[in-house]
Amino acid sequence: MPNPDWNLMPEPEFRQALRQVIDSDCPPALRHYPHRYPASVTMPWYQALHRRNMIAPGWPVDYGGMGLRPDRHLIFIEEMEAAGTPWLHDAGVRNLGPAIIAWGTEAQKARYLPAMHAGEHIWCQGYSEPAAGSDLASLQCDGRVEGDRLIITGQKIWTTSAHVATHMFGLIRTARGGAKQEGISFVLIDMALPGITVRPIENLSGHPDFCEVFFDAVSVPLDCILGERDKGWAVARSLLGFERIWAGSPRRALKVLIALRREAAARGLLADSLWRDRLAQAIFDTQDAQDMYAGFADLVRTDGKVGTEISALKIWSTSVFQTVSELLLEMTGTDAAMLGEGAADLLAPYWESRAPTIFAGTNEVHRNILARQVLNLPAAERRT
Repeated sequence: MPNPDWNLMPEPEFRQALRQVIDSDCPPALRHYPHRYPASVTMPWYQALHRRNMIAPGWPVDYGGMGLRPDRHLIFIEEMEAAGTPWLHDAGVRNLGPAIIAWGTEAQKARYLPAMHAGEHIWCQGYSEPAAGSDLASLQCDGRVEGDRLIITGQKIWTTSAHVATHMFGLIRTARGGAKQEGISFVLIDMALPGITVRPIENLSGHPDFCEVFFDAVSVPLDCILGERDKGWAVARSLLGFERIWAGSPRRALKVLIALRREAAARGLLADSLWRDRLAQAIFDTQDAQDMYAGFADLVRTDGKVGTEISALKIWSTSVFQTVSELLLEMTGTDAAMLGEGAADLLAPYWESRAPTIFAGTNEVHRNILARQVLNLPAAERRT
């Protein structure tokens, strides 16, 4: 039976439909966990959403998505966060899927999109290198063309979930000379290929979310290049637009805001005028992030692209996440350190809020982008 038109459904009915799916398919034991579960634990929930064609809320209906307009996508996020559904290993669906839909050949769409949608492929992003983080165009991971193969040698780092990924979408330097943005190809890589070594890196909370990945003469078919060879920077920029919309999603701040309101009520702080004011400010800031997110998501949906102004969304949303998590920490005091892991782990949001201001381009870099390209301010003089 085909899904209904989610955008035409009255909002209360849409929310109720989402809640029924969550109650039916998301086990209570998986909810409100403050860290990312292993993919093997969350895969039944992932596949339940896949079967209902609800794993890709932003994809077009023709590709198995829900085709949600931005305001409905935000409701989707709100209901998932309110129910405490677990984080999924969905970088493929969230970031790569729209890029394949926009840039892929029909063969690539047929090969990758259904497996991604079903959770058969788990994707990680191979962008950053030890000497190419914020200045991503300086990447040096080398791809040498030999016949119909690309031979990759080099390293990637800070690769989220590479230790559980089956595939990587990576930026590889396939030509040299000219501007540093030239000669880069966007490559879809099977992580089971010989010559790939993955080493996990623990984050501040003690979880191995990040990895470094080494390529030793890894042979990849040329038809795994997305878009034109040597022209992958254009693909990467479009995907960075999708990623920065995701990085600017209010879902993290919303999740902490729910915990903040719960703790304020449980501790009797709603009767305290100071805490009421601070909670109200947190609500206003999070609502601003939601409104900004909806505006950019609508722009992507109608125009298919975003400009450099997307940096403002990334800066604001990640900053609000940090502010709200710090407020939760202040409100709960020593309890945050004493309660440990599980549903009551109040310290986890504070740890988790450190990284988003760094990944998808540091907030400092995004401020420079806005200053130069939006506000037309002169570049700062370098001091020797």
